[in-house]
Amino acid sequence: MTHSDVLLTNNSSTITCNNFEHRVAIGSVGFSKGVHYWEITLDRYDCHTDPSIGICRFDVDKSVILGKDDRAWSMYIDEKRSWFMHRDEHTNRTEGGIRTGGTIGVLLDLNQHTLSYFVNDIPHGPVAFNNLHGVFYPAVSINRDVQVTLRAGLVPPVDSSSEAEYC
Repeated sequence: MTHSDVLLTNNSSTITCNNFEHRVAIGSVGFSKGVHYWEITLDRYDCHTDPSIGICRFDVDKSVILGKDDRAWSMYIDEKRSWFMHRDEHTNRTEGGIRTGGTIGVLLDLNQHTLSYFVNDIPHGPVAFNNLHGVFYPAVSINRDVQVTLRAGLVPPVDSSSEAEYC
């Protein structure tokens, strides 16, 4: 479930895009309950692009940055700062960015109906989104020769406040 400009390799865990426009890749498993944590590692990143990582509905627009429409919730990040985005609204600018080799963790807690982020195992910003109900798919949007690798089914970092069982 990806835009045609996205290349999947490494058993569909590594994602590359060579287009100058953002393109979305969506995970194959949707979540409607439980607590889920996954990480995206930036394998290749030139510090002039803004990868966007988060969750979406199955029918998200795959040709725009994740979070631009009302079917995606994301954090986009550069080398200095990040923002949360949903419905093309940017909120909670947070200082601290990402570099090649860094990881972005995504904690989707559907018991608490929240989405939170970690950068290199450290909580990043406040809880990004609340009141999440329904089925959500892990998603990423990248552009301009960015390459990321997904690691799924992980236990959240110790600083996570959720006490639920992880899926």
